[in-house]
This record gives sequence, C-alpha cells and structure tokens, in this order.
Amino acid sequence: MYRLLVVDDEAIIADGLSEVLQGVPGLELDVYKAYSGYEAIKLFDKTRFDIVLTDIRMPDIDGLQLLVEIRAMWPKCRVIFLTGYHEFSYVYTAIQHECVSYLLKTEGYDKVIQTVIQTVADIEEEWRAETLLEQAREQSDKAKELLRRDFLYGVLRGRIDAGEVSREHFAELDIPLCAEAPALLLLGRVSMLSDGITYSDKVRQLYRVRSVARSYLVSNTTFIDLVHEQDVLIWLVQPMQGNKEYVEADQDSWTRLLTYLKGSLELVQVACKEATDADLSLVLDDGPVMWIDAAERFAQLNMLINYRIGQSRGLLLDKQAARRDKDIEIQRSNRLRIRPAVLDLLTEQLEHGRKDEFTRTFDESTAALRELDTIHHIQAQELYYSIALILLSYMNRWQLSEEANDAVGLHKLMLPVEHESWAAAITYLRKLGVVLFQLQNQEEERRANAVVSMIQKHIQNHIHDPNEISLVKLADLSYFNPSYLSRLFKQETGINLSEYIADARMTRAKRLLEDPNLKIQEVADRLGYGTATNFTRSFRKLIYMTPQEYRASLVKE
Repeated sequence: MYRLLVVDDEAIIADGLSEVLQGVPGLELDVYKAYSGYEAIKLFDKTRFDIVLTDIRMPDIDGLQLLVEIRAMWPKCRVIFLTGYHEFSYVYTAIQHECVSYLLKTEGYDKVIQTVIQTVADIEEEWRAETLLEQAREQSDKAKELLRRDFLYGVLRGRIDAGEVSREHFAELDIPLCAEAPALLLLGRVSMLSDGITYSDKVRQLYRVRSVARSYLVSNTTFIDLVHEQDVLIWLVQPMQGNKEYVEADQDSWTRLLTYLKGSLELVQVACKEATDADLSLVLDDGPVMWIDAAERFAQLNMLINYRIGQSRGLLLDKQAARRDKDIEIQRSNRLRIRPAVLDLLTEQLEHGRKDEFTRTFDESTAALRELDTIHHIQAQELYYSIALILLSYMNRWQLSEEANDAVGLHKLMLPVEHESWAAAITYLRKLGVVLFQLQNQEEERRANAVVSMIQKHIQNHIHDPNEISLVKLADLSYFNPSYLSRLFKQETGINLSEYIADARMTRAKRLLEDPNLKIQEVADRLGYGTATNFTRSFRKLIYMTPQEYRASLVKE
C-alpha cells in the first residue's frame, strides 16, 4: 500500500482529489489531505509518504518550500505539482529536482489518476533497478566478515547443515578454504591479567592476539579465523595449496601441518604475551575433520579449552594428549549429550512458532533415549531436564501453565523418574510441546481478533472524522506500523482496511438517508466528506446511484 498526500489551500480541490484517488482501480492508496504547507509538514513528522500531490502556489509555504521539507524528511518521496499556465517559472525550478513532475490544473481527474498510476510504476521500477541491487552488493561486501563468522560458527554449532558447505558458498563469502576437504580445528582462549579491563579493551586485545597469530600462520597454512564471544578465537586450517586447485592432502601433508602448528603455536603464545600482555591458551585437534562431523569435534575442543592444570595460564594442549589423561573423558560419539546449539535451536523454534522444525529437532535429539532400559541414566536425565526447562520457561513467560496443565498435566514435567520408561518420558515432552504450539496459535488469534475488533469499533465511533480513521491514527491506536496493520486487518477479515471504512461509511449513509429531514450536506458532514459534492461522488461510485436517487427509491418501496 502506497501513502499519498494531497496538499492544497483550497479545501474543495483537496477534498475532491483525495476522494477520487481513494478509489483508483488496481492501486491500494492510503490517501491523506492537508490544507496548507504547515499542516503537511506536521504529517511528515508522523509517517512516511510515497507520493505528494501539491499545489505549487500556496500562502505561507509554497510548493517549492514544501519540496525542501519533503526531501529532508522523506528523500525517496515522489512529488507531483499542480500548476497554472502562468506559473512556468515555478515549474522550471521544480523540475530541476529528481522524482518531480507537474500537472496543469485544467487537465482534469483522469490525467491526475494517470500520473499517479505512472508514479507508482516508477517507484516499483526503482525498487527493481540495478542501482539498488548494486548498493545491496556493496553492503554485502562490507558485511562479509560478519556473514563468514555467522556461517562458519553456525556449522560448528550444528545450526547450519553441513550439506550447505559448498565451493560456491565459500567463494561467495570469500572463505579461502576448500569446501570438499577436511579442516583442522584450533581453539584459543585469551586470559586478561587485569580484572578491571573494560569491554572495549578486551575486544582490542582479542584482535591484537588474532593479528599476532595470523603473522605466524599465513606463511605455511591456508586458514580462516573468527572471534567467538569475548575471549575465544577459532581457527580452521588446511595445508597450503597456493593458487592451485585443491588436491586431496595425503597423511604426510596433515602430519607436517600438525608438526608446524605445534611448534609455531608456542611462539604465538610467547609473542602474544610480549605484544599484548595476555595469556593465550590453545587446544589443537589431533587430526582433520570432515565438515559433517565438525560440530561434534568443536564441542569436544570447546570443553577442552576450559581444561586447567594447576594455577598456570597459557595452556597448550593437543587433543591426542588430552585423551591420554585419565582426568578427561572425551567420547567421540555420545548420542545422549545434547549440544547447547541444539537447545538454542529448540528454544528459537518454540519462540517463533515453527512447529514442524521443532518436532524434527526434538525427535533427532531424543532418539537415543528411547533405547535405554533404565530411567536412572544420569546423562539421559540431563538431556530430559534441559528440554523440560525450555518448555517450563516458555510456559512461565507466556503464562500458559494453567492451560498446559489442563491439557497434559505438569506434575511429571520435572520428575523424569515418574515416567514408566524413557520412551514414555520423551512422548510426554513431545506432547507438551505440541500443546504449547496449539496454545500459542490460539493466543495469537485471540490477540489479532482483539486488535481488529478495537479498530472496527473505533471506525464505527469516529466515522464522521477522517483524521480519526486515517491509517496513521489507527496504527497509533494499535501500536503497529501502518503496513503491518493493513496486512493484519486483511488477513483477519478478508477485506482491505480502506474497503471496510468505505463500507462502514456507506452503511451509515444509507441509514441517515432514511431520514427525509436530513439534508444531503448534513449527511456529508456526519460522515466526514466535507462537501455534498464529494459525498455524492463517493456514494454513486459504490452504490451506483446518487444519494437523492437512493432516497427516492426508499419512498417507492
């Protein structure tokens, strides 16, 4: 829906144009009117306008001065000037600006409608124009580091399917690694010596450490690094291939890479201490990992990065050595351990109402529990409690506990041992999740109905005041933006908001016309049309007869 403002100091012109433009076939126009430049400027402060149709000569603030205000507030707004033959000097000045056109006042409503339709077409064409696409590409280039970080971290956390790892995607994000080859994982944690260090100082320190590490890795490896959280760095490393197409590295290549990294990382730690006064702890994987297994491997290394020996800082640990330490148990395949990323994903899917995705993630993450024969399995209980807490937190935030309890009963929610088996426990959690989605949908529908009912009631009570039933005013009442309110109203009622207002006016008009003592002008006033002429024009357009003819038809009946 496009927002159009008519500005003219002659009320009869402003009223007539606004009435005509509200009913242009094929266009959804939200039409406003102002009787002076000052009144128009006040509207600019409240909402965006796509098109302004304005008289070029007005007292106090003329069209050219208004154009300056429009460009300051809404630079993309198209302006159509209404002019007379004797105002060519104004027109010449106006058309020097972009997105400005003009009409002679003598050209009539059909020409106005044609010009507005063309202006809307120009706006839509500009949206599709290559210049906007080029701007989007430039912005994408500037954001590539952030996009790379989100993509790679998503893969490592299991939020992005490894099937999306491809040569084309890597090229698009300028990732220098080979998508068809495995990669070696390296994690680092920066420990600041000063407890009182500020957040901005931490960030600068972290990027200094990153710069030092790059200087040692850049000569003999192909790698990409990313910053995770406030004190963790992640490196993905492959053997250097130069400018040649990647050829699968043999075992010797990976062995040489590991040897180089183990020797170089000690120097990196020393250099970081000297250059940044920060201790860098590092955990190096013991071999390359395919992208499909990267999330599981990253979870293991993330656990090891918190491993400590004594009070010393600056740990350098490789995973192979860690597995020899009996104090650390790393299981390569533990199907009962649910990754934090999966819990985050379940939370996000529940919050956003994505039922099918939630049930699929839930089934995948709990499949192993159904195979257990004892309800007292500790790791299984951890997984159960983790999911149960997500559901409990959601119920508490949205105050759905009472309804959920009526549907499935909540006495077993935090007591897995009350279930007869893990299969029964998981079935219970799944059923509760489905119930929460149903309650969520019911609540969303209730809120939507309440908003629509409130809007309809306000329109019926203020049908006489065009300002009170404008889209901007109705959006203010509902605390939505105008575009969203228009979509919501159409979705819930099946008709456009402007159609509902027009129907409400006509329904009220028919009722008022039943009173023979009311003059047509009085009816027009009670419906906010301003003049009998505007009322007659709108009535005839929708009812296919004039108010007088309609009143006469009542007498005949």
